[in-house]
Order: sequence, then C-alpha cells, then structure tokens
Amino acid sequence: MSIILTPDQERIIEGAIRAGLVGSVDEFIETAVKALPHPEGSFNRAAAQVAVARIRELRKGVTLARGDVSFREMAHIGHKY
Repeated sequence: MSIILTPDQERIIEGAIRAGLVGSVDEFIETAVKALPHPEGSFNRAAAQVAVARIRELRKGVTLARGDVSFREMAHIGHKY
C-alpha cells in the first residue's frame, strides 16, 4: 500500500520520532491505528499497558522543585482570600 503524506503530516511523524514517542514511521502508523475507536466497549489492556509504560518513561527524572514551600502553600499560590 502506498500512502502520500502532506508536508505537515511528515513533520508530525518526524517530530514524534525525534521526540522518542515512536521509533519509526511503521510504529507511528501502528500506534495511530491502535488509537482508533474500537467496537462497542472493547478495552485493549495491552495498549493501555503500553500507554502507561510510555507515561512512566516520560516522567522519569521529572521532579517538582519546591524549595521550602509546602504542598499546601503551593496549592494556595495565586488564590485570593
């Protein structure tokens, strides 16, 4: 099957590969097809596990630098009393 992509679509795919979201064009297409709606009420546990693993990988090393501010104080920053 031949697929003709617009320049914008090519940039999106190339960006996803550079960002490490997918490893190849084939993986991008496979991921996109899996994201399409499934028949009524079906749940793809494997796809959900892959999504969770990707989120956890993206979160590695991400921390909240809060210094001496408590979480309670952070939650109220910007609130008007």
